[in-house]
Amino acid sequence: MVRILFSISFFLFCQLLFAQNYGSVTGVVLDADRQPLIKATVSIVAVTDSTVLSYSLTDDAGKFKLIRIPAQRDLLLYITHINSSPFHREIRLKAKEELVLDTIQMSGNNLDEVVVTQVAPIRLNGDTLEYKADYFKTRPNANVEELLQLLPGLQVNVDGTIYYQGKQVSAVRVNNKDFFAQDLTLATRNLDASLVDIIQVIKDKGDSKREILDDSELPIVINLKTKKEFVKADFGKFYGSGGTRDRYEGGALVNTFRDTLQISFIGYANNLSRQGFDYSELSQYGGMNRAENNSYSYMSYGGLQNKISLALNANYDIEKKLKTNLMYTFEQQTDYVNNKGISSNFYESITEIASNSDNSTYKNDAHRIRAFIRYTPDTTARISLESNVELGQNNNQYHGNSNTLRDDETQVREGENHNNSERSNNRYRYNFYAEKKFPRSKMLLSLTHSLENRVSQNDNEQNSFNRYYLFSDSTVNQGVLTWGNTNEMRIGNTVNLQIPIREEINWDWYTRYNWELKRNLESIDSKINADEYTSRDDVANNKQGRFGFLYLGTKANASLFKKKLKISLGVEWLDLRRDYHYYGKTADLNDNLNYWLPNVSLNYRGMTLSYAKYVRLPSFYQLIAVNSNLYPTSLTIASPYFNNQMEDNFSLRYYNWFNSIKLNVNASIGYVVNDYSIGSKRSYNVNSSESVYERYQAPGTDNLFANIHLMKRFTQSKSWNVSLTVSGFGSSNVSFNTVNGEENKARSFYGNLTNTLNVTYKNKVTVIPTYGIQMNTVNNARQTVNFRDITNVSHSIGAVFRLDDIKSFRLETAYTVKNQPQSLRNDRTNLHIVNASLYYPIMQRKGELKFTAFDILNQNQNIWMGGYGNTNYYQEQLTLRQYFMLGVVYKFLATPTK
Repeated sequence: MVRILFSISFFLFCQLLFAQNYGSVTGVVLDADRQPLIKATVSIVAVTDSTVLSYSLTDDAGKFKLIRIPAQRDLLLYITHINSSPFHREIRLKAKEELVLDTIQMSGNNLDEVVVTQVAPIRLNGDTLEYKADYFKTRPNANVEELLQLLPGLQVNVDGTIYYQGKQVSAVRVNNKDFFAQDLTLATRNLDASLVDIIQVIKDKGDSKREILDDSELPIVINLKTKKEFVKADFGKFYGSGGTRDRYEGGALVNTFRDTLQISFIGYANNLSRQGFDYSELSQYGGMNRAENNSYSYMSYGGLQNKISLALNANYDIEKKLKTNLMYTFEQQTDYVNNKGISSNFYESITEIASNSDNSTYKNDAHRIRAFIRYTPDTTARISLESNVELGQNNNQYHGNSNTLRDDETQVREGENHNNSERSNNRYRYNFYAEKKFPRSKMLLSLTHSLENRVSQNDNEQNSFNRYYLFSDSTVNQGVLTWGNTNEMRIGNTVNLQIPIREEINWDWYTRYNWELKRNLESIDSKINADEYTSRDDVANNKQGRFGFLYLGTKANASLFKKKLKISLGVEWLDLRRDYHYYGKTADLNDNLNYWLPNVSLNYRGMTLSYAKYVRLPSFYQLIAVNSNLYPTSLTIASPYFNNQMEDNFSLRYYNWFNSIKLNVNASIGYVVNDYSIGSKRSYNVNSSESVYERYQAPGTDNLFANIHLMKRFTQSKSWNVSLTVSGFGSSNVSFNTVNGEENKARSFYGNLTNTLNVTYKNKVTVIPTYGIQMNTVNNARQTVNFRDITNVSHSIGAVFRLDDIKSFRLETAYTVKNQPQSLRNDRTNLHIVNASLYYPIMQRKGELKFTAFDILNQNQNIWMGGYGNTNYYQEQLTLRQYFMLGVVYKFLATPTK
């Protein structure tokens, strides 16, 4: 808390100092007919270097106000609007001056304005905001991400996510074409800023003619328009590096752009636990599970990771009416995991302590193909088809040891386990969309048809040797062979008719039918202290579910009070059919239920309040068809029947960009109430160590989540760039657990908060202090001997320091101190993580040498601690430690003469 108060005081003091040398500019903008000009772009640009210092949009009365404008400097005031001729005026403010301009009439001459032909630094082109890249100065060899960090209204987080006026950007395109759509950082971190001419921020409605009254829910897309010399060009980069502890990294990015044809290739390989490749991003050091920022890897088991990936992306506009995209990726990911830990289980007066260690290898191969085609026969119709195929193969090997004893040193169990499995995962899905707008009535008819089919086959071999000291001091050498087949299929069809009532009101009527299939089949063989396997298909959890969802719904949408208030009211009638089939293991379940599901949304000046009611099926994996005593000391009771969950979902969201004070805000809070839940029940015989496990219909739960992103830019000029970013997330979930007949309600909380101050001087010296806190807790409604609360808190404080273009060298270094637990007793330790990289340009700046040192003090450590039911646990995991690497990167650009 002291650190936080000190930081706030420091920032306020900086604000006060900066305020002494700033002034403000206000005015009113009219069009040629002397009517207020709404959403005209007003920019302040430094004369010396053309740097954009501030910008704003005029309001409904044509008014604008720009504050914190640097005094005693020669400035240009730009005003642009799509329906008017642009103009500028030179201004120079005195300290604390509040300059009030006369009425500005576009295309007039009230202020001796001069019409210019160059593109304005920032302009609003319809609903698209455009930034001229030349006005935002970056260092040599900077990537697109560094350019985006300079743009007013945009916030770029350390993980590469981008926010525009508080809302997350969903995609980055190049020349309005998809560029590896699955990961926007492939564009922002691998394309050079020098390629870009215009950055467009689009509220993406696509090519649809559907009327959108509340555009706050539209996805945000960034489009990078390249300079003319790159419209027809071959460009990219090659890189490679090697180092101690056999660390390596290599890859290539090659692009060929030819007007209507774009082809891009990416290939990389590394054993640094990195998902992609970015050569100069300090936050990417060491990949996942780094102590200083807790990065993670998708589909990762943790530990050390080797990764190989190849990807090809092709866009081809056959005609203006026909656009196509084809993307292929191959990924091979191998995770080497080594865990050790301890857990405590509480049973009245008895505490059992289990220690464990294991090592595993997980190898995953995946081929993915995505094809997309969009045909626009005329201005009133559109057809699109997207198809995805994924072929995956998993090979996993596990070996673990465990030992359980009681706090009075009584031995309970010790054992060794081996597990080998092979799994194939094949997935196919497509989505077809068609729409037609009728010009006379302006009604729009749309049709959506989708299909997804996933098939998985698993062969698993498990061998275990266990000694049960309380179970007649018996030893059990058991082998289990399991063959599993899982199939999931979803088919969806929607027909929607949008009827415009007035310009500011429309009405949707729709019907939707979704059909789902879920099937799980098993075949089990087992042997216990024997050489031959015997069939145990009597305990196979065979089950199938078929579900039909028929929705009939309507929704009215209105935009009122000059589009300041947006209202949406709707209701759905759902006919839900459930058919559960258990292959003779137990009685099947067939029922047909009907529900009324209302929804409402209110949006006013960036604040959105919404409510919706949903129906959720019980999770399929939680359904158990048959009692199972496959393992000698445990019995699992069948739990095949659960009620559907009725969910009431409340949310409040706020996002806005306060240009006058350069503050970006994105905050949300959600509250979800379910009338039923599924709890876990366990009975444990402390005398024989036998246990009985069962899931049961539990009372309702309530869950809460919240997140916040704040970005405050204090100053932006040729010399100084100072900004503060605060990001936080929190969630609270409720679960029910019963142990030996005692039920308890547990509330789990997870939260994190990160503060980052970015100070840059003349694009040569950068200092980024950071402070972060993470916490996860489990609090039980009743404090008993069976249930114990647990809290895990970790703090980190550090800084990044960067020197650019110092006698051609570039230095990046980071130091982080992280305070975290070391045991269930909450013993604490401080980790000191020091990283550094040194760069030097070669080959006339087309290439670059790089020396990297990761975890110089060799202290990196990854742990996790938490609890569930009557169990508290602490685990340590293998992660990357100290290494040193030397590498080179080479960039190329070739422009064909023809």
